Order: sequence, then C-alpha cells, then structure tokens
Amino acid sequence: MLPPQDREAGAQQPRLISTSVESYIHDLLSIHSSPGLAVAVVLKDPSASTGFRHQLLGVGSARTSSSPHVPVTPDTLFAIASNSKLFLALATGLLISNHSLDIQWTTKLASLIPEWELQDRIASQEATILDLLVHRTGMPRHDFAGAPLEGGVPAMIANLRHLRPSAPFRSTFQYNNMMFETLSYLSQWLLNVSFESFVNEHIFKPAGMNASTYSVKEAEARTYPPGYVLADNNNKLSSVPMMAEGHQYSLRDFYAEERGELRPTVPYFQRPGEERVWAGAGGILTSVRDMVPWLSTLLNGGVVPRTNSTLIPEAVLARLETGVMVTEGKASYPELSPKVYGPAQWRYSYRGHEIIEHGGNNPGFKTQVARLPNLSGKIPSFPNATGLGIAVFSNDADGDVVLESVKLRIIDDLLRLSEIDWYSRLVVHLFLKEVDVYVAKKRNMALPRPQNPQPPPHPIYLLQERSFEHAAYGLLKPCYIPPGAPGPRINTAAYSAERALSCDTFLQHPTTQLLLSKTPVKDVPTIIIPFRRTFATHLRLTHWSGPWFNVTVAWGNHGPDDSVEDSNRVLIGLDERFEVEWVTGEEEGLAFRGGIWGMEGPDATAPEGTGKAAAEIWFAKV
Repeated sequence: MLPPQDREAGAQQPRLISTSVESYIHDLLSIHSSPGLAVAVVLKDPSASTGFRHQLLGVGSARTSSSPHVPVTPDTLFAIASNSKLFLALATGLLISNHSLDIQWTTKLASLIPEWELQDRIASQEATILDLLVHRTGMPRHDFAGAPLEGGVPAMIANLRHLRPSAPFRSTFQYNNMMFETLSYLSQWLLNVSFESFVNEHIFKPAGMNASTYSVKEAEARTYPPGYVLADNNNKLSSVPMMAEGHQYSLRDFYAEERGELRPTVPYFQRPGEERVWAGAGGILTSVRDMVPWLSTLLNGGVVPRTNSTLIPEAVLARLETGVMVTEGKASYPELSPKVYGPAQWRYSYRGHEIIEHGGNNPGFKTQVARLPNLSGKIPSFPNATGLGIAVFSNDADGDVVLESVKLRIIDDLLRLSEIDWYSRLVVHLFLKEVDVYVAKKRNMALPRPQNPQPPPHPIYLLQERSFEHAAYGLLKPCYIPPGAPGPRINTAAYSAERALSCDTFLQHPTTQLLLSKTPVKDVPTIIIPFRRTFATHLRLTHWSGPWFNVTVAWGNHGPDDSVEDSNRVLIGLDERFEVEWVTGEEEGLAFRGGIWGMEGPDATAPEGTGKAAAEIWFAKV
C-alpha cells in the first residue's frame, strides 16, 4: 500500500522536497518539540505526463495518546480550520454563477437572509456577500459567542444583532468567523441543500478529494486499510485511526512563567453534531493527499487536471484571487511586500514572487495552504514549470513558526534562493518580542492585586445568587469560591439550595478542579462560571479591586461524562487575561472588556469609560 511519502510513479526527476529540506523538517520538529507534520508540494509542469508533479511527506507522530504512537502519513486527517474558508468562498461563487438564483457578489445580505441584522444600521442594510468574505463589516471576532446552537446557523445569524461592532462599516479589516458561517446558509436558503452536501457534490467529488469531510464522526471512525505501510520499517498495524490528534500546551500560563505540557487534545474539540455551525468558517477535515488535486485545480485556472472539466468558473477564480482589503500596509520583513486580502485568501510577494495563501487554526492544529501561480522559468530544476503549490499541516497548536519556516524553505530551495533562517527570525519575532510585549501589557491589569484592594459594591458571595445573560453569549450562573482551599460551599441562607447543589456538582468536575488548582483561591476571592461555548468551557473571575475582576476564559477537554483519562487532560486559556466590572445600581450587570471581543484593525476602537456603555460584552442581571 501507500508509503509515508510518495511522488508520481516512475519519475526520475529531482525531488520537490529535497533531502536537505526533508532533513530540515525533521530537525525543526525536534527543535520545536512538535509532534508531527504533513507536507504536499505540487508543481504545474507541462513537461510532466499529467501536466503536474507532486511529492508528499509525513513526519513525526499523528497520535500520541497511546503506545506505540501513530505516525503521520500523507493520508492522516487534519483539521485545516480556516483553510476551509476558500471552499466556502468558492461555494458562494458557484451559487453566484447559477444565473437562475439572480445573486451577485454585491447582493446585500438584508435582501437574502431574513434572520440577518447587525447593530450598526448601515452595515445591516448595506453589507454585501463580498463584504462578509473580506471581513469589512465593522464586527470584531466575537469568537466566544460561538456555540453549537440547537437552531443551527439560522440561530447564529439571528444572534448577530446582539453583538457590538468595533468599527464603522467598511472602515477596516477585522477577521470574523461568523460572517463565513452566515454565508454557509445560502445553499440551504436558496436551494434547500445543506452547505456540507453542496460542497461535497460540487467541489470535493469533482476535484477528486475523496478523503475530505465536514463530519467529525466520519473522520474519527476512519481507519487505515489493511496492509497500509505506516512507517519506514514497513511495520503494519490494523484498525489504526487516520485522524490526527491535535496537541496543546496544557496549563500554560505566561503570567506564572509556566510553559505547560504539550498534550494530545483527546477527543477532538468538537464532538459529532457540534460542528455544523462551524463548517463554513473552519470545519474541513482532510489530508495533504487531497491537497494535490485541490492545489492542482487552483494552479490550472479552475480546471480539474484529472478530468479536464471546469470546477471553478474563470470569473469566480478571478474574484477569489483579487485582493480587496489591505491587511498589512507595511511589509513585516524586507523580503515581503504589504498584504491584501481577497475572499478567503491573502496575497503578497516573497522575494519578488507572488503568493496566494491562507492559514488555519483549530485547537491543537495549524495549517498553511499556499500557491505561487506565476513562476514560469523560475525553477531551475523544472524549467517548464509555471506554478507551485504547498500545503503544510501541523498537529501542534504552536506550529505556526514551523509551518511558515517549512513553506519558505521549500520555496527557497526550489527557486535556488539563498537560505534564510526563518525559524530563528519568527521565533524571535513571535515568541520573544510580541509575546513579551503582550504579556507585559496584560499583566498590568492582572494579578497581583493591589496591596490594599477596595471591596466590591456588594459582598462577592452574592454573585452566586445572581444570573446574568447576553442574548448571543448565553447565560452566566456564577459559583463563588470563598478564600481558602476550594471545598464545601459556605452555609448561608443567601444561596438557594438548587444553585448550591448545581455549583457543588460543577466545582467537582475534573476540569474545574484543574482550573482551581491553578487559581490563588487562598488569597483571592474567586468566581467560577460554566461557559460552554465552541472555544470555552469555564470563566474564572478573580477579584482585583472594587468592582473589577480579572477574567480568564478557559477550555478543557473533559466532557460531562468525565471520559478523558487524567494523562490526556488539557486545560488552556490561563495565559489570557481580560477584565470585568460588576456594575450595580439601576441596571445591574457584568461589563466584560479588555479585548475579549477580539477587536482588530488600525481603525477599530474599544469603548471607553465604565459601566454598561464601556462594555465590549454586556451581561445583564436576570
């Protein structure tokens, strides 16, 4: 069966992934303590029998929760996260190409989807399909509002009206997953066909992407066929899962100078049935082998090489490949140009060569899919080649620098450019400079508390008797942790028996216990709140002074059935801090701020002052 790496059969051409690059990849994984990596390199070359060449590579471990570890192969399934967005953009383009539907890139959402409404009246009335695809609606991320809703995507769309914008319409670029989730509803609304079915029938199948799926259940059930060679030593195993395990640094806390421990995230962060809302923004599970026909089609002007049939109409591809928003007005390195963003793709130049690409980030996974479409005569070993595609998948939440370094080393090697030590550059830039600045900034509003903190407007334990609600972010039912070791609740008449029992059960949950073990409960009054969202399970509020609390949004992989083994327990989010003000008076509530809404862009602004008016997210007392 198929080996861990392969090229087109019978070709005695130079490798697309040279031996020196392959050694470099192995070295990077070791240096970075990264579990695994899968790589696909595709070359459009008219001199090849099929018009294309490719090489695949699997390095390291895909699954580490059991022994022996399962190696990465070209057929390992990874969550490609936001690299799914181009499939959503293409699906939208195919709908636009269906002239019977009478929609355009400039069609306004208000005329398409009844549930659509935003707080900004102008954005609500004027936002077009293209506006959503290029992130210029004025909305910040609001990622923590995301959740597997019973009403699915329509319910998510109906919630958008409750989310505060951070910039005027079309004034700046602000990445927002919910806009892509919104557009995933178009095929259902217009054709009565689910988004996942539409992509499968109109993109996956015609392209020959046989491994790609949106179904977590399907991906987790898939195993390697009998006889598949899983390692260079021809070791053959049976019933081996094909889906990689994502890895994250559990209990990492930059404030406490704790790096944490890299652990597999078992099970996958979304359980079967929870992935539907997330599909359009980041839901594809696929392999680097499936990236070969995908990249080949993109490099071939939208025509599938295998069948010579048009998958992407010329006008659609031209729209997808054209930048609209400037996202980096100044180059970050001398070898790079400023960057522009079109529908689901960045476009910029590297050492004089244009790149079109997107990245992806799901819990435990990082991916990069890039193509250089204009390389005629630029690749010495393949003088007839015209375009290059590269896909790099990692099952390491900290794999950004590895992905980028591998991608650029492959480009440098094939174009015979002088080598640049991108890994050292990126580590210094991302981990030593940006993180230090970020942590210093956030630490100013985090622990330690003032030496003489002021009391809150009411006794903190009264929060346990209150509930707070935001229409999109959900209901908060606080549980009070009195100073001292976490234990039985205080016996006070202020607590209802029902809430006390609920809190006791919640506080005994393994994830909550793990969170409390990393909380200074002996010294600081603490509130823990169940907060089941796509990227969160808990809120931790530690009192700072007066009405102010530091806030941590944590995510743990223990489900309600407590099925995860202790050795695979993961808790993330401790290295992030926000703030909340307990507002009292005529209108009581919790005013969350400090960046929790995910504001980006040079022209976006955070609300100023105190109270409800200054809240990025306002939870009203109910």
